[in-house]
Amino acid sequence: MLFVNTDTFVDLHLHTRHSDGSDSPAVVVARAVAAGASAIALTDHDTVAGVAAGRVAARNAGLGFLSGTEISTGFKGREVHVLGLGIDIENEALCAALGALCHARQRRGRDILERLAELDIHLPESLVADGGEAFGRMHIARAMTDAGYVKKPQEAFDRYLNGGKAAFVPKKTLPVAEAVDCIHGAGGLAFVAHPGLGKTVRKLLPELLLLPFDGIEAYHISHTPGRVDEFLVLAGDRGLLVSGGSDCHGTIKGKALLGRVRTPRAVYEAIVKQIGGGS
Repeated sequence: MLFVNTDTFVDLHLHTRHSDGSDSPAVVVARAVAAGASAIALTDHDTVAGVAAGRVAARNAGLGFLSGTEISTGFKGREVHVLGLGIDIENEALCAALGALCHARQRRGRDILERLAELDIHLPESLVADGGEAFGRMHIARAMTDAGYVKKPQEAFDRYLNGGKAAFVPKKTLPVAEAVDCIHGAGGLAFVAHPGLGKTVRKLLPELLLLPFDGIEAYHISHTPGRVDEFLVLAGDRGLLVSGGSDCHGTIKGKALLGRVRTPRAVYEAIVKQIGGGS
């Protein structure tokens, strides 16, 4: 879905190789510049390992920048992703929470490797722990592709790694209220990520918004224009901010998505105003 905007755009949902993206923070920044973005946020899953490098690269490129992370949380037995924007990446409580999730992600990865080995798919841990702070299913899927067990990463998910498949291992999550508190404690703003991706989070949204969220991610690659309008109206009715981005993971699953969701610059400016400046 291409959201066309005649004004300059921002992308506040981007991933690097520090979680499940294909590229370094510097490459992500270069891609944003090439696409014409005026500001970005790096929001790797359960880590802030790439933020410092991204901030330097963005500053050198003249891009606005927000530090961020996308936290895996649980709510009523369902997984919900929470975006933290404008966070202090050195905040002790936030770093402790993300560190625990990172450790659990690494343990989960090793458990998946063991299950794959039982299926005669042998991948040494050194192959998948390729420099990112956490290795997860995407790293494993990429390694399976490189080793010739599957033709592309998506096949690894479809045949082995998704829920209900032989090598699936459940993910550890943080209670959603705890994640929101950690983000606020680190001076950031908490957003419900991609509420229109699938049906679960959208149905839970009225209950989720009873928690002290600051906003909703209205613009997203999975959101139709109608969904975007729906979330913009909901945010306006509730006095919430909105955010948005492509959720680009680089070229890990094909062509990079950065530039296909053109979140208005005003969205970034409203967030910056709320937190008192870019970070």
